[in-house]
Amino acid sequence: MEDHGAKRHPGPWRVMQVDSEFAGILVAVGFLVLGLVSMPVATGFVVGSIALGVVVALLLRFTPKKFSRVVLGTVIILAAVVLWWLGHAPRRPRTVSSNALYVLPNNVPFTFHKTGYWLECWFDQQDNVDRCKLTDEHGAVSFEDVFVQCEGCTPLPQSELAFKWGTGRTWIQSCDKRVNVPIIYLDHDHPLLPRSLHKEAKQWTSCD
Repeated sequence: MEDHGAKRHPGPWRVMQVDSEFAGILVAVGFLVLGLVSMPVATGFVVGSIALGVVVALLLRFTPKKFSRVVLGTVIILAAVVLWWLGHAPRRPRTVSSNALYVLPNNVPFTFHKTGYWLECWFDQQDNVDRCKLTDEHGAVSFEDVFVQCEGCTPLPQSELAFKWGTGRTWIQSCDKRVNVPIIYLDHDHPLLPRSLHKEAKQWTSCD
């Protein structure tokens, strides 16, 4: 009779035994890929992936084998918590409407925790214009202006002021760099640009 017990699967941990440096490289490459596909916090993911790869490689090199699994699992859990904290949207301030979109500027110097803003737009019936404003995480208004299309000043009705995917990806700054606002993409042909920075904004978007 054939001895089936001799052909038992060795288990995932025995099969997956690899050199510590190679394991660190694999983890680093994995988080690097995550960083490349994560637009708002791509820089944080890339830096985190490199740091995590180095830490994992060192821990696996100097940690006794019987503790390596526990240490590796702990590092992965802690890394996941940190990455979640870096990328999650904060609690919406009471002064911000439920239609507001949380956006992160991508044209500012790197920091481990970027300051994000709540972006909301509405049709101002009194002045017959479209207005948008940026509110910081504490509820203070940092920027507010009339937003217009690339050509013409005809406002859009409230029903068309729905954010499209891509809003918050392109940011523009004033000449003195004191004003930093995103170009707004809606479900119509052309984006909305801040009237006070209309010239600068047209250079960073397609208005054909």
